[in-house]
Amino acid sequence: MWNAEVLKSLVAVTCLCQMMQSHSRLYPPHTVARHQECEEEALWVIMCASVKYNIRGPALIPRMKTKHRIYYITLFSIVLLGLIATGMFQFWPHSIESSSDWSVQKRSIRDVPVVRLPADSPVPERGDLSCRMHTCFDVYRCGFNPKNKIKVYIYSLKKYVDDAGVPVSSTISQEYNELLTAVADSDYYTEDIARACLFIPSIDLLNQNALRVKETAQALAQLSRWDRGTNHLLFNMLPGGPPDYNTALDVPRDRALLAGGGFSTWTYRQGYDVSIPVYSPLSAEVDLPEKGPGPRRYFLLSSQMALHPEYREELAALQARHGEAVLVLDKCTNLSEGIPAARKRCHKHQVFDYPQVLQEATFCVVPRGARLGQAVLSDVLWAGCIPVIIADSYILPFSEVLDWKRASVAVPEEKMSDVYSILQSIPQRQIEEMQR
Repeated sequence: MWNAEVLKSLVAVTCLCQMMQSHSRLYPPHTVARHQECEEEALWVIMCASVKYNIRGPALIPRMKTKHRIYYITLFSIVLLGLIATGMFQFWPHSIESSSDWSVQKRSIRDVPVVRLPADSPVPERGDLSCRMHTCFDVYRCGFNPKNKIKVYIYSLKKYVDDAGVPVSSTISQEYNELLTAVADSDYYTEDIARACLFIPSIDLLNQNALRVKETAQALAQLSRWDRGTNHLLFNMLPGGPPDYNTALDVPRDRALLAGGGFSTWTYRQGYDVSIPVYSPLSAEVDLPEKGPGPRRYFLLSSQMALHPEYREELAALQARHGEAVLVLDKCTNLSEGIPAARKRCHKHQVFDYPQVLQEATFCVVPRGARLGQAVLSDVLWAGCIPVIIADSYILPFSEVLDWKRASVAVPEEKMSDVYSILQSIPQRQIEEMQR
């Protein structure tokens, strides 16, 4: 359940992409969204409602739930649309029409070949911060398809090990498998590497904590069409690691495009990379009732558990000053055995269901943690609470094509103690528009 304004903007992005064939400048999303015919087609593209496929082999894992499938298809669709809108195909007449007769072959994880990486295997250069579409993307690879459709190739699964036989990374995560499955089930997918415009490795980079950085880079360099990462799209939601927690994937990737969660203005290559939301299984697995615009029980709510002590002190001061209008939650220490702690939040001895409690607030604080990108942003949007983003230099998801001012409030970190008065100054009519 995305905030309605965000969904409208996603629709507008698709409309915008269809209007770029004459190399025209970007139109504001709210202007493009007025075209009803374009909106109807855009909704079809975003939700990928009509996809046919034939399974000629067992899937990696059981078929995902419909809501997970829609999430990953939507995510990949918007990543593609974001790349288009930011200039990826400005020199190439493109089309994202349906090709529902395409068949998909899925591979079994039991048949994965093992690839040994010698210690002296080549390592790609670090991410080229100067990359832009006109310097690092090869549009000439994208002209081999009927009607110039965008086609995406997924490399076959392989198990990479070092000289000692130790795996380079852990087993592919369910989240990444579901993402690849969603792409393979979509009309963008091709099994013919010669027809592909974009290439997606089957190497799971979503969580850097699970990676051996150098060896993972060596595995990328082994890909048959790597060519310094040209036209390769990598997905990462949890970049960096302790103690610095860099805001972009530390794996050397040369010219590869990065769809990442947690970019800062220092690491984001505008018009080349795509900022994506950090996936939250907590909200994806819960059905929340829709709530219309209007007052909520709490004016301001904080639900993050691993807050910086200084931030928690400032929020506690706001709660002491404004009473029951502010609710600051923390992890629970008094739960009975067997109750999942991840789905509960506590204030003193009072226990709240999470993420359901987010629906009881008008505004929900989303401060930075160790990483800039936080999964709580997805939870807040899912619940229909207006996010109050307190993370200086954070590149919001799809910020180049979405007008986040229509659905969120950004507050500088140094103004955190003033956040209540800042929010109170917003007219009620504007608040209700942001809730829609």
